[in-house]
Amino acid sequence: MMKMKSGVEQAICILIMLATQIDRRPIKSAILSRRLSVSDSYLKKVMRSLVVSGLVDSESGKDGGFRLNRMPEEITMLHIYEAIEGTHSFVRPTNLAEKVFLRADKIKNKKKEVLSVFFDAEQQFKGRLQQYTLGSLLVEGSERIGAADWESIVLTSENKKS
Repeated sequence: MMKMKSGVEQAICILIMLATQIDRRPIKSAILSRRLSVSDSYLKKVMRSLVVSGLVDSESGKDGGFRLNRMPEEITMLHIYEAIEGTHSFVRPTNLAEKVFLRADKIKNKKKEVLSVFFDAEQQFKGRLQQYTLGSLLVEGSERIGAADWESIVLTSENKKS
């Protein structure tokens, strides 16, 4: 069974925060890690993946932090998924069936069939992710979600429950 890393969900949340940050000001990693309730060192690993993939830009210095490197409408869920999970196929045969069953010739044909189904499913999965953008998440009804100043929003215990 396929399982995505929690970093994919966290990356989506981070990108939404960056996309809605008032005046496109950079957001510091400490603010992001606090909002996501993850350690700053873990968050920096996720951020590194987003920076390396070109989705996010990193600015050093007192007023530095992270900001989007593209428009939200240009960032697909596939970009985010591949930034965290990588671009390699999630179908990785181990040749276990050939080791377990005696009729290797029959196994090879059925193995090709099964792999074909999995590869096709992977292409459909990635194709669907390619169709949905970060910009789609920033629209409620017919209106775009407003900007926020993430540095000034205070976290309370009530915020963390919802």
